[in-house]
Amino acid sequence: MIHIETIDLSLRGVILPADRVGVVVAQPYVTLTAAEPFRCTVESKPQQMAMIREVLAISKNPSHHCEKTHFTLFPEYSIPGIDGIQLIEDAISEAEWPCATVVVGGVDALTREEYTQILNEENTHVDEGRNGPVHVQTDEWVNCAVTWIKSAEGVVERWVQPKLHPAWPEMDTNYQYMFKGHSIFLFKGLLDNETPFRFGTLICFDWVSTIDMLRAPDWLLRAIHDEAIGCQLPLSWLFVIQRNKKPSHTAFLTEVTRFFDQTQFPNALRDRAGIVFANNAGAPKPSRVTTYGGCSVVFSNRSGFCDPTCVPTYAAAGTRYRGGSEILNTLCDNYFREGGACIHSFALVNPGSLVPGAGGRALPLEYARVYPVGGQRDVRAPGAEVPACVKWFNDELDEIPKLSDQYGNAPLVAQVADAHGSNVLSLRSISAMDVNHVIKMATQGATAATADEWRDAESSALQHVLNSVDILRVGFEVLSVGVGSVHASIEIRGVVVDVLAVTGQTHEKCITHAQQLALSPNRPMLLVTRDPDNTEWLQVYGNFLTRLAQQVQTDRDITDPWSGMFHFGYQNLLTLFRTANTANDISGGFNDALSS
Repeated sequence: MIHIETIDLSLRGVILPADRVGVVVAQPYVTLTAAEPFRCTVESKPQQMAMIREVLAISKNPSHHCEKTHFTLFPEYSIPGIDGIQLIEDAISEAEWPCATVVVGGVDALTREEYTQILNEENTHVDEGRNGPVHVQTDEWVNCAVTWIKSAEGVVERWVQPKLHPAWPEMDTNYQYMFKGHSIFLFKGLLDNETPFRFGTLICFDWVSTIDMLRAPDWLLRAIHDEAIGCQLPLSWLFVIQRNKKPSHTAFLTEVTRFFDQTQFPNALRDRAGIVFANNAGAPKPSRVTTYGGCSVVFSNRSGFCDPTCVPTYAAAGTRYRGGSEILNTLCDNYFREGGACIHSFALVNPGSLVPGAGGRALPLEYARVYPVGGQRDVRAPGAEVPACVKWFNDELDEIPKLSDQYGNAPLVAQVADAHGSNVLSLRSISAMDVNHVIKMATQGATAATADEWRDAESSALQHVLNSVDILRVGFEVLSVGVGSVHASIEIRGVVVDVLAVTGQTHEKCITHAQQLALSPNRPMLLVTRDPDNTEWLQVYGNFLTRLAQQVQTDRDITDPWSGMFHFGYQNLLTLFRTANTANDISGGFNDALSS
């Protein structure tokens, strides 16, 4: 049986705002020892301690437009033992740290002796009868969450809650066992409009574990239900701190829908509850990840929030971000796009504050910003909101195959590798509006309404743009990349020529696409097209263009704004690169091909 111990924060003067709370969530990349007890490696501990300092600094000086950060969350295993606990303790005990605030964090494995030492310290609470040190055997270690609360008078207390059930890596061990906790702390109090609140924490696998024939979250709901004699009591927030390789695993998502089924324990209201999943990062820096990441906030479908179409930083998850799963499609699922190491900061809106009707339309999260960890500079973690297109675009730039890797035997392989680095660096600095323009101009036949819907077509289009400009940079001077209404600007024979690279169903349709969507060119324009089979563009197909010598000039036909456009097939450009021995071979061969 799991015991629920309720702590009344009203006795400590903790009053939370009724409209929204400030939240900061750490998403660190954690490296653990290979064998139990699982702890931060010696080499990674300094960076973990530095991460904690950075998170606390952001919490203390918030940008989420709330008066203070009410909840600061560290995921499972992210606090390095006694030293990490002490670091947090010292920070929130300072006079500058605001009162009536909460910090929740997962500590890496503690030995029985370390666990005893922590519990013996002042203002530390544990369920002594079930989770006290006497219950931990000599061959057991402890995975626990610590909840710090600073009272209205500035007194810091902490509650230690061991994990209830081991995950498979914690169960399939060679030397020692993970101690199984037997209780959950449930904190209650009043919002500033005098309505009640409750919140608690579960540690990763606790979310899906079955203990004594009842799911762990159900023990929590049952306790609230039993307390609500002749009334209903709300659960406001549930924090699930994780080290979860598959945060969108079917079992985890199914439990979310089951949790919001109000027919079970009906007196425990959770139609306005927010479940905050805080996970470890899947990479040491911002990037696209396939494991870990997936921090999210999920509300019921009765919360009253509007689903965001494509707001910065987080998405109305759906099948794309949930690995194809549709399990949460009927809920209000808010998924943070960044899965690499970072820090999330946002205002978490309380559904109870919404006004019925069109005038009360609201998003569940506001001012959602992404901060870097370790001082790394990246447009995906700028300490500000991150548009969906910027996140997608930079992830793609990480993964686009390089021509220098694909054609390693080409004589100009070193030059094209340098060109690629320069172009990627330039593209990472362009604005969100320019990112959208780059993709839409490059993708003939695409139907995606927002960046959250960009798929293979847009990915192929960006690769085409980058590959084309990489080759052109080897043979010509590139003046700009990705800025304005074109993909690049280069200099040919002393004249500035704009470049547009388009992929589509046929070369002809790419030409039409360019004419329909591009601004009327006020400079000569080079159009590089690519069809699905990457075929050459042959003169026998017909050419609506004139000779390069006629086109690259300052005197234009003002009655025909497209008189200055000339055309090159990507396969033609690629062949020119692969057969060139010098940069002059590219520029010379380019001129010869267009003048033939």
